[in-house]
This record gives sequence, C-alpha cells and structure tokens, in this order.
Amino acid sequence: MVSGNVSLEDKPKVSPYRWTVWGILVAIYLIVFFHRLSVGVIVGDLKQSFGMNATQIANLGAMYFYAYTIMQIPTGILADHLGPKKTVITGCMVAAIGSIMFSLSTNIPMAYLSRLLVGLGVSVVFLSILKIQANWFPAKDFASMSGLTSFIGSMGGLLAQAPLIALVGVIGWRGSFRIMGIATVVLAILATIFVKNTPAEKGLPEVNPQQAQAATESQSILSQLAGIVKNPKVWSPALAFGGINGAYLLFTGTFGIAYITSVYGVSKTYAANLISIALLAGGIACLLIGKVSDMFRNRKLPMIILTAISVIAWIILVFVKPPVWFMLIFVVLIGISGSIGVLCWSVGKEVSNPQLAGMSMSIVNVCGFLFAAILPIICGKFIDMNIAAGLSNAAAYQKAFIVPVVSSIIALIFALVTSETKCENIYKR
Repeated sequence: MVSGNVSLEDKPKVSPYRWTVWGILVAIYLIVFFHRLSVGVIVGDLKQSFGMNATQIANLGAMYFYAYTIMQIPTGILADHLGPKKTVITGCMVAAIGSIMFSLSTNIPMAYLSRLLVGLGVSVVFLSILKIQANWFPAKDFASMSGLTSFIGSMGGLLAQAPLIALVGVIGWRGSFRIMGIATVVLAILATIFVKNTPAEKGLPEVNPQQAQAATESQSILSQLAGIVKNPKVWSPALAFGGINGAYLLFTGTFGIAYITSVYGVSKTYAANLISIALLAGGIACLLIGKVSDMFRNRKLPMIILTAISVIAWIILVFVKPPVWFMLIFVVLIGISGSIGVLCWSVGKEVSNPQLAGMSMSIVNVCGFLFAAILPIICGKFIDMNIAAGLSNAAAYQKAFIVPVVSSIIALIFALVTSETKCENIYKR
C-alpha cells in the first residue's frame, strides 16, 4: 500500500499539479453558478419572449433544480464507481447542448426542456470536484478547500448579474447563452486533457490512500446507498442545508431582483448589484467558514449561528418592512448564511463511510437543491394568487416571502440536532 505521507522529493510534483486539476474543474463550476442564477436577471426578457407569468418563470428556474436534485444520488454513485473525470466531461457536453438549445428556444416547452438539460449536465460537477478534492488534498483541509471551491463558484453567480445584464444589452439573452454553451465545450476539452481522478493516474503518490481505494465490492451500489440513507446523522445537515439553500437561491436566483424593483422602485441594475453583493458576501463567507471550522474543530456551532442569521434577516425583511438601505444589510446576511453548505457537506462526509464520500455528500445535495426547486414555485404561486386578488406587485411579493421565513426556521431546527464531528470521521462511533 502506498504511504499516505508524500516525501519531500515527491511533494513538488504533487502540489503544483493538484492545483491544475482543481483549477480546471473550478472554472467549470463558474459555469454552474452562472446557469443557476441567470434566470432572475432575464425575467423581463422571458416575459417579452414567451409571455411568462411568475409561476412559469419559477417553473423555468425549477427545471434546472429538478434535474440537479434527481441527479445527486446518481452523481455520487458515478463519482464513486465510474470516476469524477468522465462524469464531469459528460455533464459538460450535456449542459452545453442545453445552453445552446435554450438560446434557440421558440416556445415555453422548449425552454423548459433546455433548462432541464442544463441542470442535468451541471448537476454532476460539484460532487465530482469534492471527490477529486478528497483524492488530491489532505483530509484535514477538506472544509477549507470546499469553501474555496464555493467562493470561486460564486463568482460565476456574479457574472450572472450586472455583467450578464450588460452582455444581454449588447448581444441579447439568446446570444449570451449561446456563448456560455461554447465556453462549456472548451472547458470539457481541457478537462479531457489535463484532469486526473487521483495522483496515481499521474504517477504520483496518493495523498489519501484510504479515500482513493474503491469501495468494497461485497455490497451492491444499492446496498451501499441504503446504508447511507438509513444513517440518521446524514439527514440533519442535509435538511439544514436545504432550508437555507432553498431560501438563498429563491432570492438570488429567481425573485430577488423582481422583489427589490417592485417593493423599492429601484432600477434593475441597482437590484442586480445588490444580488451581486449577496453572492460576494456568500463567497467570502464560504472561504472563511471552512477555515474557521477546521481551525476550531467544530461544525455544529457555526451551523447554528448561520441558520440563526438567516432566520433573523428574513423575519426583519418580511415583517418589519424596512427602508431600502436595509437591503444592503439583508443581502450581506443571507449571503453569509448561504455559506452553510461548506459545513453541511463536511458533516455529511464525516458521519458516513469514508469510502462512499460521493454518495454521502449527494444526500446532502439532494435536500439542498430539492428545496431550491420547490420553494420558488410555492413562492411564485403565492405571487400570482396575490396579484390575481388585486394586490400590487410590491404587496404580492412581500406576502409571498413568508416562504423563505419558514424554510430558514426549519433549517435552524435541524442545525440544532446535528451531530458534532470535531472535523473527524465518526462513522463507526
């Protein structure tokens, strides 16, 4: 068995190349975030092109998250048994086809289908990055690296705000998504050439031999998955992530810009800049929360703090109806709370069989993105019902935003009952 300690002679060869592998994958993750948050920016264009109402726009956004949610468990299985490299490359090609098809859509069903393909393709990227990360980087740095990955990815969300508005103004929304499809193909080619699943594939010593070993074949994939699903310690971080992530993406990815412009009467660009601040705050928080958690060897307390921040922010927004200057504070607070995923993925991995890291983290992601798919639809239906009842757009949005309030409270409850791992695997304890 290869030693887990990299010699001084080998270390210069290992360290640089792991950043090449990670860098290409995280560039792909920028595209994932772009697609995740782009619908909120082109709401007006979609209404003009297809005549969509709030529920239909929410459904369009949900197509991405439906596919993303459905694919999380298969992605974990693929990452563990097929390999993350092949999984990512295939996903990139599917996402590229979906993005280009979206740019060519002539009706609502075609738009729905194309967004479903985009979600299907990009759904495999993040878990595959985490899997490769677990193979190439020391286990003690997992949360820190997950935070760095999330930070870089969130910059893709920034591209889907003011820069996308500017690009749409120049070449239209269709041209913008066509370009993103082409860029995805280019990144898939780079991944084919340079990405390796493990250091051994590059002729280098394994950093984490126990992580790189294939799961035992004495159990079928379904049996392994059933073992993870039956583990109650996985579900608390999964549902905490779902509650916060659903509320966060409801605002940043679907209805945030429409809410801000309707309630406060500001410009679309100003509203997009506020969403960008939320994404930037979330990215920075992801970068820091993993390091802080690793440093103090604590997962649960930071989770409780982040969910409490989300609950307080949403309650003030919905029930106090604060002035427009509070929106700057609000977007920073929900951005910070959105970093909880870094902790939830880490806990999901640390309470499960270490040889099945991909599957365990997929369970966490299932909840995170199922909430992200369902909450905007519920909110969108409330908005349409309120408008049909004669309320103004501003009042309709304010009443409908009770949805993220409830979601955040659910997250806080599950954070409180999450097991503390002290940054170690406690699967057999």
